[in-house]
Amino acid sequence: MSTRLTLACGLDMLLHSFSQILFQSHRGCGALILLAIGLESITALLGSLLGWGGALLGARLIRADSAMMRAGYFGFNGALLGLALNLLLGQSWFSVTCILAFSALSAPLVQLQIRRWRIPPYTSAFILMSWCAWLLAAMLELLPNTAIPDTAALGTATDDAVTGAITLLQWSAGVVRGLGQVFFLESLPAGLLILAALALSAPRNALWGLGGALLGSLVASLCSALADTPLFSPQAIAAGLFGYNGALAALALLQRFPRQPAIIAAGVVLATVLQPLFGIIGLPAFTAPFVLACWLIVILASILQRQQQKRNTLSP
Repeated sequence: MSTRLTLACGLDMLLHSFSQILFQSHRGCGALILLAIGLESITALLGSLLGWGGALLGARLIRADSAMMRAGYFGFNGALLGLALNLLLGQSWFSVTCILAFSALSAPLVQLQIRRWRIPPYTSAFILMSWCAWLLAAMLELLPNTAIPDTAALGTATDDAVTGAITLLQWSAGVVRGLGQVFFLESLPAGLLILAALALSAPRNALWGLGGALLGSLVASLCSALADTPLFSPQAIAAGLFGYNGALAALALLQRFPRQPAIIAAGVVLATVLQPLFGIIGLPAFTAPFVLACWLIVILASILQRQQQKRNTLSP
């Protein structure tokens, strides 16, 4: 294999891995995502690259399909792991070891999911490995005091957080921030860069991603107003924490139900409602709400489709 072909393959694996986090296969999309992460935090960028490298190392060890590696299917869970564990565990040799080890372990799990599962695995490998690393750090008492992100603390917000009002401008900015929160990025410029990355892949994807974040924020705001609960605090909404699962649900279901907006909207609403439950049980939510919501939607749609086919077969 020539050096030029090797470099092209490596660049594809890198950029496609990051774009696959948003269910895209586009070099420019991946490049803008890397730019957004790097501008927000160099340590976050290094953590994501370390996780990506560990995942590819694991994929090499199990002799994963090279075409799927190049398409980014084995790298995106590792990149997310690197971002999450960099935030949860801080910068230490323990965090570096965890990022490398658990991202490498994600590769055989991804391969098993691809071969055996009938439903899309989405980011489930990232979620499971991140929970394992988080629980290990907690058992060893190596979690930094500030290591619990807002996504894990939604169920323990203070009364001030519930009653504190936010402006319409702050709320609107929170919708855009929701796109950045997919990558644990909090700033408005990061969210705008992620929106641009989606638009570069396809303007339709940008509209659906932003629409998912908007609907998720609206549902969370409605729950906050009706239930007066700390589980849906205005500050969390303004920070974009109720936008990222909605955005991911919209982008994921768009691929499977491109002409059924009602189904996509149902997935966004379900993901938003499920999110605070993880704070209640004491686990970081990460992207689990969106994954569970999409699985339920896909399974239910499959059951209904089979029933319809059976009725069509039996009808005269």
